[in-house]
Amino acid sequence: MLEIYRTTDNSATPSRVSEITSGCWVRLIQPTEEEITRVCTTLSIPRDDIITLLDDEESPRIEHDEGRTLIIVDTPYIDTDDLDENSARTTNGVASYATIPSGFIVMEDIILTVSLRQNPVIQSFIEGKVKNFSTVKKTRFLLQFLYKNAKLFIMHLRQIDRLTVDIEHRLYKATRNEELYDMLRVSKSLVYITNALKANGAVLDKLSRFPTPEVRMYEEDEDLLDDTIIENRQALEMAQTYSSTLGSIMDTCASIINNNVNSIMKLFTVVTIVLTIPTMIASFFGMNVIIPDLFSDNPFAFLLLIAGSLSVSAILLWLLFHKRVI
Repeated sequence: MLEIYRTTDNSATPSRVSEITSGCWVRLIQPTEEEITRVCTTLSIPRDDIITLLDDEESPRIEHDEGRTLIIVDTPYIDTDDLDENSARTTNGVASYATIPSGFIVMEDIILTVSLRQNPVIQSFIEGKVKNFSTVKKTRFLLQFLYKNAKLFIMHLRQIDRLTVDIEHRLYKATRNEELYDMLRVSKSLVYITNALKANGAVLDKLSRFPTPEVRMYEEDEDLLDDTIIENRQALEMAQTYSSTLGSIMDTCASIINNNVNSIMKLFTVVTIVLTIPTMIASFFGMNVIIPDLFSDNPFAFLLLIAGSLSVSAILLWLLFHKRVI
């Protein structure tokens, strides 16, 4: 999909236009071959640059070449397969968090964004939710995106923290593996987010130390870049803290689950031992043996046997309690 936007002085919401002109913003989302060819021909950029930005395994970085600057950063997203509405929980457990590259090509008078899917950060610009947004101010646009991108990481990390607390409460009473699978999925998400934040931090540091001719820094832009670096660093510290805490919780809860299983097995073992005595006595008297006169002619023989069996079981049960076996 190819979309072209341009802002006006009277509106914070960019207007969609049909032609690529100076001061506009070109947006590509899973573009077709025809759309890629049109953009490359109009802007005189190599086709490989756009193909690179469409690679979901591409690492964040900055490159400058022949009047254009290529910037790639990672943006977080939630895997929406089987996702419940307004929740981060799926029908089969918790949702997985991952990252996807967001690409920028900044030129002298045009900025181009490329992505494989709808980007929630980019969408906020189109909906007019970003103050002082202008397609003409390319550096400001880029820094505003990076700042909101770091904020989105923090929002997802807080969701992960709430999910972790919920799973932790369920783990204390769990004897199954589903909760551990949920914890493993969250831990995997934190690994992706941590790696993405580290790579994004390297891009921000390079952008602050070595600005390119296409990404000119003014005083207010430098302040915004500093705020973005702080937000990204805060998100990275949160991810590392949550990851460390999650590892400790998984180890502790695994031990708790083992203890819960051991307690249940101990209870079953005690019940088996206690019921073994009446079973043995009933088995003896059910054999083809000579029955003592005390029982053969006594009308209360059955009741005596039941009472005797239960008494032995009660004594055995008391001994188990006394020895703190159960």
